[in-house]
Parts: sequence; structure tokens; C-alpha cells
Amino acid sequence: MQGVAETRTWDAVLTTTLANYREKLIDNVFDYYPFLSWLVGKLGNSLRQAGPHTGQGQVSRGSERLRKLDGGESIVEHLLYEVSSAVKSYSNYEGLDTTPQDGLTIARYSWRQYASTISISGLERRNNNGEAQMLDLMKAKTTQSEMSLRRRMAIDAHGSNSDGKSFDGLGTILSTTATLGGLSPTTFTWWQPTIRASGSFAAVGINDMRITFNTISFGEDVPDAIFMPQAVFEFFENTLQPQERYTNTKAANVGFQNLTFKGIPTIFDRQSTASTVTFCNSDYLSLCVHRNAFFSTGKFIEPENQDAMTAKILFQGNITVNNRRMHGRMTGVTA
Repeated sequence: MQGVAETRTWDAVLTTTLANYREKLIDNVFDYYPFLSWLVGKLGNSLRQAGPHTGQGQVSRGSERLRKLDGGESIVEHLLYEVSSAVKSYSNYEGLDTTPQDGLTIARYSWRQYASTISISGLERRNNNGEAQMLDLMKAKTTQSEMSLRRRMAIDAHGSNSDGKSFDGLGTILSTTATLGGLSPTTFTWWQPTIRASGSFAAVGINDMRITFNTISFGEDVPDAIFMPQAVFEFFENTLQPQERYTNTKAANVGFQNLTFKGIPTIFDRQSTASTVTFCNSDYLSLCVHRNAFFSTGKFIEPENQDAMTAKILFQGNITVNNRRMHGRMTGVTA
């Protein structure tokens, strides 16, 4: 039974190798495309400094952007949608307002699941019979899965996905009509982002950026990243004089092309929706993941009816927002 023992040995070696690669896989998936890297990767870690975070003093902006959860039927975000009316100035023994307050509700986000498989045929295993050759093959197979996962997740993170399986992406979050978290923005107007119909960037682009930015800014609570597809980024760049083309060095140092607007990194992301400028605030966006399916890796298993072995990489989570009003988008941007 030497062949069976050899197969089991390789199954164990490859399973361990894949498990050990998991942390690097997470980094490589989230640090290739700008938006995901800003949300939970090295770009966000580089950019964020101590700053306002509602009611919590001086803590890192977007400090809850990656949330690892133990389970639950859905992902719950608690929302505060109006201020208390029981606040007043008073004098001496004057009575205080103890009126019970509403203004709190929840948004429920469904879990989304992604998977990739790594398969090695018996022919490939026998043709790469040796530890170095087999590990090289494993590296190539893993790289293929990694590239496929990060591209699909980056596309979905920007998308308007209605299949019930993919992320609730920015296309859904930045919509004044799409139901999100079980709440309709047409019914609950406080659950609407700011959408500004724009036009020629040369004529109105900078002014529209200024208006959108100011509309969703409240004191120090301002957007901390702006994303543009290639064409719009080039429109923006063309409007700036050479002495005005400032770059955020922290973003540049981790490999992301950017300019700045009002001191905020304005980032070229080729997955961004065409003809748009997207303003995001990391205090109100999160990637929630199930801690047992955060790119978890399984064993290599050989089916009874196939000369091959396969392992799975599993992800369960979703992008959530707890204040839709703090994000904005310009649409219809042209040269």
C-alpha cells in the first residue's frame, strides 16, 4: 500500500502548506486593489491616524472596519437616525425633560459567501514527484486562486449586486433607491447617501467635488478617501497645475497612485464605477467576517471517482454601513 501511504503523506503536507499560507493569502487579497486595501488592508493602516470617532475620543479612524463575528443569522448594525429631544438648557431647580426617545433602529445584512478550490490531479502529482516540485506546483495553484478571489471580491465591492450571494457593494450603498440592510431609503430618507449629478470635469468637476465633500462633512467628521476610475482620475489630474499636484505620501509609500483634494487622498482604482467620483468615510464602513470562514482552508480530499485531490478556501462576510449619509458620489462625469 505504498502508493496510498504516499498520497496520504502528500495530502497532509499540502494541507499544512495551504493552512500556513492563509495569512499571506489574506494580505494579498486585500492589498492589491485600492478600495479593499483602504477598508481593511495596508493602505488603510497607513493612512489612518488618531481622529474623531463618534463618542469615543481620540482613537484611530475606522478602527472597527474589520469585525470578526462568531455567527448569527445576519449581521446587525445599530443605527442612530435622529437626535434626542430631551436635551435642554436649564436653571437651578427647573425640571428636566425625561421624555422617552426613539431614533434608534438596526440594519440587518445577510451573510455573503465566496469560495475557491485548489485541485491537483493525479497526473500533476506524479509528474511533480518530489517535495520541491510539488511545493512549486502548490504555489502556482494557490497564486491562481488568490488572484481570482481578489479580482472577484474587488469587483463586487464596487458593484450593485442583486444576486443575494455577493457583497453589498458601493453601487448598492451609494444608491438613493436600493434597499440596504432591510431599510428602504425612499421610506427612511435619513438612510440616503448624497448623490450629485455632475458633467464635464473641466467645467464643473472641482466645484462638484467641493459641494459633495462639504455636504457630507460635519466638523472634523469628513470623508477620508476619494476613489476614481482611470478616466476620471486623469480628468482630475488635468485640471491641476503642476504645483497643485500634491500626493499623499503614506498612500504612495504602500504602492497606490493618488493625488489629494482638501488634503484627502484621491485614489485611482480601476475597479471603480465608470464616470463616478466616490467619497467614503471609514468610520461608517466595515467588512464583517465570520471568524471561522475568514479564508479558512480545508484538507485536500480525494474523491472516490476521480484521480485528483481538492481543497477549499472559504470566506463568509459582507460590507456593512451604519450611516449611509456620510458617504457620497458624483455621477455622469465626463471630460
